[in-house]
Amino acid sequence: MPTASIRKFALSLPKRVVPLLLLSLAFASACASVRAQAIGANRGDIGATGGTDVIQGHIVSPTGKLPNTRIRITLSSTNGGVRSTTADADGNFTFSGIEPGPHDLVIDAGKDFETGRESIFVEGSQPIYNVPIYLRLKPEANPALAGVPKPAQDLYTKALDAEHKNDDAKAISLLTDAIAQYPQFGLAHGELGMLYLKSNQLDKAVEELKAAQKALPDDPQIAFNYGFALGGKNDYVEAEKPLRRAVKLMDKNAQAHMFLGLALMRQKGTDAERQAKIEEAEKEFQQSIKLGGDSAGRVHYYLAGIYWSRRDYKKAADELELYVKASPKASDAEQVRGTIKELRAKK
Repeated sequence: MPTASIRKFALSLPKRVVPLLLLSLAFASACASVRAQAIGANRGDIGATGGTDVIQGHIVSPTGKLPNTRIRITLSSTNGGVRSTTADADGNFTFSGIEPGPHDLVIDAGKDFETGRESIFVEGSQPIYNVPIYLRLKPEANPALAGVPKPAQDLYTKALDAEHKNDDAKAISLLTDAIAQYPQFGLAHGELGMLYLKSNQLDKAVEELKAAQKALPDDPQIAFNYGFALGGKNDYVEAEKPLRRAVKLMDKNAQAHMFLGLALMRQKGTDAERQAKIEEAEKEFQQSIKLGGDSAGRVHYYLAGIYWSRRDYKKAADELELYVKASPKASDAEQVRGTIKELRAKK
C-alpha cells in the first residue's frame, strides 16, 4: 500500500485532538497487507519450535462468507520447516513459537477459491504479527462475473496473472481493455483502482473504486478500498460512508474498524458534532484492538490522543505505554517515552 496515501490519511489527525503527538510512519507497515487482491475459527495454536513470536491470521472472504469446509493454512520457513493448521469458523488461526526471518503462508480454502499466498518477515521486535488474508474466488465460481462477456473475462484473468508476476503496467493495460469491452465490469474497476492506489494515483483510484462499488455494492472489500482511497485524499466525510459499509459487511475486520475510526476522528464540524464523532471513533478503535488487528500498537496511539484531549492523562499514558510495548523500536519510541513521563507527572 503506498506510503504517501497512508501518510495523508493516518498522519493528518488534528493537533487539538492529538496534542504534540507525531504519528509514526510505521503506520504504513500495518497496511502493507491491504493488497490488490480482490481487495482478497477454534483458534489453531501450533506448538513452539524455539522462537518467541506469534503469527495471528484472519481470513476474509470477498463474499463476506467463509467456505463451509475448513480452510487449511501452511507455514514454511528456512529455519522452522513446514507446519500447518486450520482456521476456525470465524477465519482465525495462530502459529506460535515463530523464529525471526522470512516465512510464507499458503491458504487452501477449497475448490472455489484461488490458493492464497502471503510472505511475512519476522524481525523479532514485535511479539505478535497480525496478518489479514483476503481470499479470491476463482473466475468460474465468482458470481460477480455473471453476464461479463468472455473476452472481457479473459483479459481480466490475464491481468491477474500479470499482477501475480508483479507486472503492474501490463495488468493496468489489460484491465483498461477489459473495461473498454464491458464498462460495468465491477471486478475490473476494483482491481484497477487498487493498482492505481498502489502507485499513489489517488484520483484515478477513487474514480475506479467508485465505479466498482456502483457495480458491486455488496462487495465488502471494494467498500473498504473505496473508503481508504477517499481517506487518502482527505475526503473523510465521504470516506466514512463506504467504511461504514465495510464494517457492516465484515464486522470482524480490525483494519476496517481502525480506518473508520480515523475517518471519524478527522472530520470537522461544531464542537458537539466533533465530540460525537470522536466518541464513536473511540469505540471503533477499541473494537479494532479487541479484534487484534494492529500488531504495531497504532490504535493505542490514537486512543492516547483522544484521552489526552480530554485531559485524562493517566489513560493517555497507559495507551502510549501499550504502543511502545508493541513497537519498542519505532522511530518515535524515545519521544513517546518522554511524553509518557510528562503525562505521568500531570495532575
